[in-house]
Amino acid sequence: MAATASNRPCRNINLDSTKLAYYPAPEPNGLGIGVLVVPGGGYSHVSLDREGSNSTLYLNTRGYDAWVLNYSVAETSPTPLYPVPLNEALCAAQHIRRTTPKSKLSKLGIWGYSAGGHLAAVTVTNPAAALDFGILAYPVISMDSAITHAGSRTNLLGDNPSPELVWQMSAENRVSNSTPPVFVYHSANDATVPVENTLRFIGAMTEHSRPYQALILPDGAHGIALALGDPERNWEGELDRFLTYSI
Repeated sequence: MAATASNRPCRNINLDSTKLAYYPAPEPNGLGIGVLVVPGGGYSHVSLDREGSNSTLYLNTRGYDAWVLNYSVAETSPTPLYPVPLNEALCAAQHIRRTTPKSKLSKLGIWGYSAGGHLAAVTVTNPAAALDFGILAYPVISMDSAITHAGSRTNLLGDNPSPELVWQMSAENRVSNSTPPVFVYHSANDATVPVENTLRFIGAMTEHSRPYQALILPDGAHGIALALGDPERNWEGELDRFLTYSI
């Protein structure tokens, strides 16, 4: 793969508490597993209140430390955004590794939703991030105009990105023989981000013989986060299984 900005060392990235918020577990489970959470929002805004808080609640109640990335989006930064959010996610992962004692953090994963799922997928497939696992919820995977979320693609890459950039920023093309285990959730009738995004990603994981767990429900609106309070669509149990047995 040709080098992209997200493969280079971190430069001029300010990860203060407004960009990277830390949520330590009140009662750590002793496993040394932490998760970098990347909410969605179409690369237009960052859904901190819904997808961010859902994830930190889930993780903290199970004894996992969490960090939430408030990355650059169209509301806060000039567009097209590329490569700024990619560099921020990579630098956040490296910062967490560098500043957290190994005795407290043995494994680090990334959890992204929708456009944040794209950012998480691009990061988890980047060896420079050195991540141990990924969690992708109704993710934008591909920048292929046939299946992508148009607003996410435009905000990130602009109106007329080159075919080479579209290929590089399609996460299904970034899966390799070193990609760590990934959990993917989607609904088959997602009207915002087609399920084909998830199917392409798990197809690439299969092609490279990489471990993954996928849950595709027949019905569910886009942006439901963990579907707390909705027993028909809630996927906490499946995620519990992944975190317990697959990483």
